[in-house]
This record gives sequence, C-alpha cells and structure tokens, in this order.
Amino acid sequence: MLGEKMNCESCGMPMEKPEDHGGGRPSNKYCKYCTDENGMLKSREEVREGWVQFAINAEALSREEAEKKVDEEMAQMPAWKE
Repeated sequence: MLGEKMNCESCGMPMEKPEDHGGGRPSNKYCKYCTDENGMLKSREEVREGWVQFAINAEALSREEAEKKVDEEMAQMPAWKE
C-alpha cells in the first residue's frame, strides 16, 4: 500500500502523502478532510457540507449546483454507497 496513491473512499481526493490520510495514517482509506482528529470518518452530513463548501469556493458553483454535484458524486463513493 505504501508508495501507491490512494483516493479517499469518502470524497475521492488523492492521498499522496501520509498527512493526507485521516489521522496521518497511510492505511486509513479516508482523507484528513473526511475524518475527525482521531482519523475516524465523519458523519455523512458533515462530509457533505464540507464538500459542498469546497465546491462553492473552488468551482464557483451556486449552493444548489454544488449540492446537486456533491450528492451525485457521493452516491458513487464506496463510503456512501447504499
């Protein structure tokens, strides 16, 4: 697993360095943004809101556009598939 680039199973973010992983643990399949200070996956609502805010700021989307995009993408992520 080390030396191999992983993507967060919650949001898809590339995790290239140990500090990109939740809790700074390279074995964690979730990124630092989707986890709490202990490296545990945050609630779906917390992750969704953070991702929506990122989309609004980084992609200049309206809240409605960002929510639609995030909901579609979250549905494809292993952590949130139902």
